[in-house]
Amino acid sequence: MTEDPGSLARLRDLAIPPPVPFWPPAPGVWIVAAGCLAMLAVFAWRALRRYRADAYRRAALKELDGVAGTMSQADQAVVAQVSAILKRTALVAYPRPDVAALSGRAWAAFLARNGMKGSTASRAETLLSEACGRQHDVPAVELTALIAQARLWVRTHQAPQRLGET
Repeated sequence: MTEDPGSLARLRDLAIPPPVPFWPPAPGVWIVAAGCLAMLAVFAWRALRRYRADAYRRAALKELDGVAGTMSQADQAVVAQVSAILKRTALVAYPRPDVAALSGRAWAAFLARNGMKGSTASRAETLLSEACGRQHDVPAVELTALIAQARLWVRTHQAPQRLGET
């Protein structure tokens, strides 16, 4: 045998590097994972803040459900109860000086300006503006519409941004 460098007898298999290990990941993976965790933490923190900030809405909706559940007959007291629930809700969401002194037509106009909209809003506004002065019964259909409109207002009103909130 000759020592010919081009001889096929000297041919060997290619040297293949070992496979890339799955663990530990590269530093870039750690950076991306840390960024995703940070975004998830910020999202959870904001969701918790929003959930806590909307606690007054959940409480008001629960009270409105209670009023609707105990409404056995057409009664003027239901209008006063709904108005009181809306007033407490508005006192939480809006500055106290803007809401506390409102009553009658001014109170109904405030609700209309701040989100009470829809086909039954004008009738609900009339019922709320006349809540103190009327002593006769209100038809059950109107009370049901009033409660539905109040629920809609509680769910959809936009509270003004306060300083320091984002």
